[in-house]
Amino acid sequence: MKVRQARAQETRAKIIAAAEKLISEKGFDAVQIIDITNEAGVGKGSFYTYFKRKEDVVAEIAHNKFESIYESSIRQDGDICTRIATFLTGSMDYIKETGIRIAQQWVKGVVDPENQDGVQKLIYDRQVIWSMLDEAVGSGELKKQTPLSELTYWIASQYYGVVFCWSLTDGENDPSSAINDFCQGMLREYLAQYRN
Repeated sequence: MKVRQARAQETRAKIIAAAEKLISEKGFDAVQIIDITNEAGVGKGSFYTYFKRKEDVVAEIAHNKFESIYESSIRQDGDICTRIATFLTGSMDYIKETGIRIAQQWVKGVVDPENQDGVQKLIYDRQVIWSMLDEAVGSGELKKQTPLSELTYWIASQYYGVVFCWSLTDGENDPSSAINDFCQGMLREYLAQYRN
């Protein structure tokens, strides 16, 4: 890798780390782009070299984390329910850890038809769930006639429902507990009918 490319990657990584730190400490709305660049020790123009707006850096932070959770879940020992539960509970734990304010900001963005970040996250989550189910069919763990698209939609709907309810009630219930209950109860029970 050339020196210039290495510096660019280093600058981008600094911006991402600074944004993650500040947003987790102060909340999304309280952090300005200038705060992020000051924390990162870079000029304000550097931010716009890599990101168009603050929401873009948040999406990047989340995508990296969710990708890591997915990779961990597919290496998980156990059945398909365990692998899906590892992804959903790990994702929910991360959402909870980043805080209710970021989740609320994300919910606002998702319901805005102009915001493609939320749509991209939904597409990503559906792809992850579908691929895990498809792998289970391919390995013979689930029957060939398992309705992958319908199951994917149902599982994603449960996951998103927990995030939305947690956000709308200002953190009234524990989302990690709710998604864990779903995975250990309804998900396991529902998938049992498709086992070989």
